[in-house]
Amino acid sequence: MTDYDAIVLGAGFSGIRSLWELDQLGLTVRCFDAAPDVGGTWYWNRYPGSRTDGEAWVYLLNFASELMEEWDFHERYPSRDEIQQYLGRVVDRYDLRKHIEFAARVVAARYSDRENLWTITTADGLNTTCRYFLPATGILSIPREPNFPGLKSYTGEWYQASNWPTHKVHFHGKRIAIIGTGSTGVHLIPKLAPVAKELTVFQRSPNYVLPGRNHAIDDYQAVDIKRNHDMTWELATLNLAGHACKASGKTVKGVADPVKIRQIFDRGWERGCFNFQMETFDDIFMDPESNEQAAEFIREKIRAIVQDPGKAELLCPKYPFGAKRPPSGHFYYETFNRPNVKLVDTSRDEIELDEKGILTSSGVGHEVDMVIFALGFNSGTGALNEIEIRGSRDRSLREYWMESLGTFAGILVSGFPNMFIVCGPHMPAGNQPTMLEIAVNWIGKTIRHMENNRLTQVKVSEKAVDTWSSHADEIWKSAFISGPAVENRSWFVDRSIPQKPPKIMFYFGGVQNWKSWLDNEIGTRWASMDFSPLAGADGAKEDLSDHDVLIGGVRITPEILESVVVPLQSDQIGMSPAEKFNVVSAACARYMDWAVKEIQDGALAVHKDHRALWWKVLQQFVQSDSGQALIQRSPDTKDKLDQLTSKLGVEGEAIARIGPELVRMLTGQTNPLFHVLKDDLLFRMYLSDEGARPNRYMADYTKMMTSQRKDLRILEVGAGTGGTTFQVFQACSPNGGRFCSEYMYTDISNGFFKTGESTLQKWEGLLTFKTLNIENDAATQGFEEHGYDLVIGANVVHATTSLTQSLGNIHKLLKPGGVLGLVELTRLTPYFNMAFGSLPGWWLGVDEGRTESPLQSAEQWSEQLRKAGFSGIDLAAYDLHEPERHSALMLSTALADVPKTNGVAPQVT
Repeated sequence: MTDYDAIVLGAGFSGIRSLWELDQLGLTVRCFDAAPDVGGTWYWNRYPGSRTDGEAWVYLLNFASELMEEWDFHERYPSRDEIQQYLGRVVDRYDLRKHIEFAARVVAARYSDRENLWTITTADGLNTTCRYFLPATGILSIPREPNFPGLKSYTGEWYQASNWPTHKVHFHGKRIAIIGTGSTGVHLIPKLAPVAKELTVFQRSPNYVLPGRNHAIDDYQAVDIKRNHDMTWELATLNLAGHACKASGKTVKGVADPVKIRQIFDRGWERGCFNFQMETFDDIFMDPESNEQAAEFIREKIRAIVQDPGKAELLCPKYPFGAKRPPSGHFYYETFNRPNVKLVDTSRDEIELDEKGILTSSGVGHEVDMVIFALGFNSGTGALNEIEIRGSRDRSLREYWMESLGTFAGILVSGFPNMFIVCGPHMPAGNQPTMLEIAVNWIGKTIRHMENNRLTQVKVSEKAVDTWSSHADEIWKSAFISGPAVENRSWFVDRSIPQKPPKIMFYFGGVQNWKSWLDNEIGTRWASMDFSPLAGADGAKEDLSDHDVLIGGVRITPEILESVVVPLQSDQIGMSPAEKFNVVSAACARYMDWAVKEIQDGALAVHKDHRALWWKVLQQFVQSDSGQALIQRSPDTKDKLDQLTSKLGVEGEAIARIGPELVRMLTGQTNPLFHVLKDDLLFRMYLSDEGARPNRYMADYTKMMTSQRKDLRILEVGAGTGGTTFQVFQACSPNGGRFCSEYMYTDISNGFFKTGESTLQKWEGLLTFKTLNIENDAATQGFEEHGYDLVIGANVVHATTSLTQSLGNIHKLLKPGGVLGLVELTRLTPYFNMAFGSLPGWWLGVDEGRTESPLQSAEQWSEQLRKAGFSGIDLAAYDLHEPERHSALMLSTALADVPKTNGVAPQVT
């Protein structure tokens, strides 16, 4: 059971719209917002002059007809205060406020594969669970911090426009500096100039600021707006950017006549902002020559308005029109005619602060009483990256997007089941309320489909994400403004990761094109999505829950296995298993960090074999937030690290032996196997705390099976040094007596048999040793098909080239109704990354797409098993609780051979 059906993050436009949708579906829902009231970005954006760039008639919520009838905006571009009042009215009108917990900042969201739920953690440490997770944090909600040198030494007042204080700020008679001339600065500058003694504007690059032509909406126009609302909204949904503008059908080259071109531009200029962009010429953003004519028209307007030629030229952008988002201005250029307004060009200067004010790197000082930072936001992914969001297999959203920004239509992300992003990256650029209505309507239909059909989980395929994301990238790259946008640091593009190509944050293919992708999913019954049915529903055989199940004739629950007391080395050093896991992880992280730095600083060559893959994973780990956090918690000298690892048992011994050799392993100067096999370390690693509990679960389950039947035939795949075998025999035959009719000890080669024979000497009469390559047909290797009751595979199947092939061959070994017991890591940890990443067998699954590690989550194993003719996972018993959980025993039943459809065995009820 979860606390709520759904949790929404954010109480702005997108959060409120999501709340209403979920409420209509009859779901229990909770919303968290860090602010003390509704509004989202608009709550914090209370700086003087703050208002929308979108027109009132389309900058609104559109889920119910009475919304339009019961509210009147008073200006073409509503002010921040009016937006705040409007959103407050909406939540009270539909009784949505009861669902919202204010002043609650969410710091983490984690998905559990086993329980199929999300756990949302707030800053006060409280956890709340849900089935559906809807981050509705918006595309512009995380302010860019003013990281200017010397800020702490500045003795005057300073404010951040995007996090404006609630108290009244006094500007009269003060020398004020504004840093930034994006939309925020464009609003602030005309507002403060009349009251400031002196206003100094620091501009890095100028904007094409279009006249807003704001005006009051009187009662007569309000009636007209309401009467034509449906038509206006339809026009907005047909517009590329979601504004109520209609394409002109004209092109600059088609008109050709300079006088007529000028007249059309003039009409657009007089109508204001988006009318100029979208209703003058249709080729402005497609043809460089047409774009230059629009750009030069705006420059001429700037030169005509601004009386000082020097200021005018500084305010004239030289890049293509549209490479940065053009703000809507309200007497912006006219403000620079005031004698108290100065303009400072910082395109070639860096800025720092001292006690008295601002210094530029060219040596000019500006004494000011107040500094206002109008720096904008970390757009697109910023708000989501502020939260530690981890999906299936503990996949980090932040780290995934650092590698490649991937979504399906800006709503779903592969590896993050039941997470629906509302107004995030890859949404169309433009008027967000228009896109919001389409997105949440689609999310609502998808969730309704799941509820009506008793489906518990939706996942988007990696292929669908790759297809959409490639499409979004290609659309952007085909636009000639894409290059200038990167060069001029447009917030359309993320350039935050050094040495990686810039990522386009938004979709530039238009609202209707984007909507067609969503409509196609509904029309094809969500063909790009994978749904999991509720356990017990028609067509379902998926149960990772805690209630008891009958597996191989044994009635068992995860609690029965997980409740066993296993003596661990952590007990001897006064640590809990979870504490030891975290300390081990930190120690590994430090060694990996040292190795990465040594190779990078020394420009050493990493071997171009499997070690190149390992090298990439190591670099990604030490650069990740989780890696950096572990490094910071670990000893920073070799002596201190040795002292720590000496207390950590076998894991500490492995770290102390492998860690200092990482560089030599990566560069081919030493054989990794030498280090892990010396003194039987590998064998002892499998018996250590890291593998102890799931191996014990396997042993205990085998004991339960054999206590009921002594004629069982058991085969162990990849038995290796016998670590798991030892536990099984110790549990089932402590005195050396026979407990089954046959125990087949197999491995790909007989190289490990000598160690196994020595370790298991007590039971030598019960064991049969035989080589088996499970990636090949077992019958051709002398094994009886469908002859075994139990097959054990402990940390071996993941290390095969093809999981499908290997599991299929295991299925052929088992009798119908026989059981496969898999002991496997369910996520990559620093310890196993360091210990096994050097071994070529770790990377055998690369051709199957397992390029970061060979590991699979329990959910992914379940899918693989079903494809191979198994029931899926009947039971999963884990080593630790979340978030340290990383290893499990998974039990699955072999089904009778059935005809396959399209290469996949049908689901079994």
